[in-house]
Amino acid sequence: MLAVGIDSLDIVRMQKFVDNERFLSKFFTDYEAKYCNLTVNKTMRLAGLYCAKEAFLKALGIGIGGGIPLNEIEVNHDKNGKPYLKLSDSAKKVVNIMGYKEWQINITHTHTVSSAVCILM
Repeated sequence: MLAVGIDSLDIVRMQKFVDNERFLSKFFTDYEAKYCNLTVNKTMRLAGLYCAKEAFLKALGIGIGGGIPLNEIEVNHDKNGKPYLKLSDSAKKVVNIMGYKEWQINITHTHTVSSAVCILM
């Protein structure tokens, strides 16, 4: 079984949430918030991470509010900077019940838009 999800977001839409701690804790993990604070492109990074999470949920066919909170999906990076998803135990359980064992994500940006794609296998 194979599924694909994709999401795009105007970076400016994320700007109004960058300094909102309540928003950040609801949608991002502590690691992600720290990762985004390491650059002047914080808004762009947050938008990309958000897109990756939403693309993952779209690939699952459940979307936001479908049973996996966004802060239980963490976008992490390997030593080469390649993004990967780290899921909470409860999120893994949902994904495994749906029959998926592996997933890949990729994130890209322009000056105005962040996009992500997720493939579930």
